[in-house]
Amino acid sequence: MASYRIAVGTLDGQNITEHFGRSKGFRIIEIDQDTDEEKNIADIEVVHSEDCSHGHDQAMLEEKIQALLDFRVTAILVAQIGPGSERLVTKNGIQVLVAEGELAKAMERIKKYFKRHHFDN
Repeated sequence: MASYRIAVGTLDGQNITEHFGRSKGFRIIEIDQDTDEEKNIADIEVVHSEDCSHGHDQAMLEEKIQALLDFRVTAILVAQIGPGSERLVTKNGIQVLVAEGELAKAMERIKKYFKRHHFDN
C-alpha cells in the first residue's frame, strides 16, 4: 500500500491557517495513494522562544524540520513560508505546498497532484 504524509499548518483542523515559521503546530495526515483515504496520524505542537519576532531562530526551524522528518512527512501544507525556511525544508527532502482556506478543498487538489506525479515516499 503506497501512502504519503503531509504536515498541515492548522489551528482548527478545518482551515490552513499557519505560516511555517510562526506555526504553533501541525496535523500529520497520511493519505493512501490508492484509495485517497486520509488518516490523522498526530497533532504535533511546536514550542517557540519568546524572541521569535526578530527573525526565525535557526535552531528552532531545524527542530521543527526534524520533528517533521521523524514523522516521515513527504510535504508540508502551510498558508505562507519565507524563502529561507523554504530552502531549509526542501533541502531536507520535504516538498512545500502553499494554500489558504479550507483544508478539505486543498487536500483534494493535493491528492490529484500526487496521483499525476506518481509520488512514492
